[in-house]
Amino acid sequence: MAVDFRLTLIRHLPTLANVERRYIGWSDESINQLSYVDIQGILSPEIIYGSDLKRCHQTASIFYPKSSYQSSPAFREMSFGDWELKTYEDLKKDANYQKWVSNPDKISPPNGEFLHQMATRVLIGLKSIPCNHPVVVTHGGPIRFVLHKFAPDVRDFWSRDVKHGDKWTLHWDSRKSFEEERRCKSISVERITASDRMSDNS
Repeated sequence: MAVDFRLTLIRHLPTLANVERRYIGWSDESINQLSYVDIQGILSPEIIYGSDLKRCHQTASIFYPKSSYQSSPAFREMSFGDWELKTYEDLKKDANYQKWVSNPDKISPPNGEFLHQMATRVLIGLKSIPCNHPVVVTHGGPIRFVLHKFAPDVRDFWSRDVKHGDKWTLHWDSRKSFEEERRCKSISVERITASDRMSDNS
């Protein structure tokens, strides 16, 4: 009998750049001290997987202090290239930026990643995890991609509200269904932290 497959994705707690509403991709900022929360009682898997950027590792150590952390660049945020650490106000008059927001599949930030490049590495990373109930601490872009690709209801890429500290769980009948890239049968979100939601730019 097939064993069900559950994928849990957690968005890291916010950094100062998030508080300032900047696009933060591969910049390696620490999380904002004010975003630390008490989450006693959350069950701890033996291994937590996630991005190799420190904001994800720090989030995992707060949420799952007893678990080991296995990092991979596969789970990094999209590289924003020349737009890194810029705000909407900095970019709103840039025609290329407006085109990217409208069509992230076809346009990339200057010297940054295309959406499909991020998607490919995230999928490879997820499929390489050996367990059937992985927990991955990552960023807004990778989570939006996974929800866009796998959620039962089809929505626009930007439409889901993926907040810092949110815990999204997708459920398939089997690992095979996930590896064949079928849509999951159910999805749920748990608001782990009550801290202020500052930005959707990482």
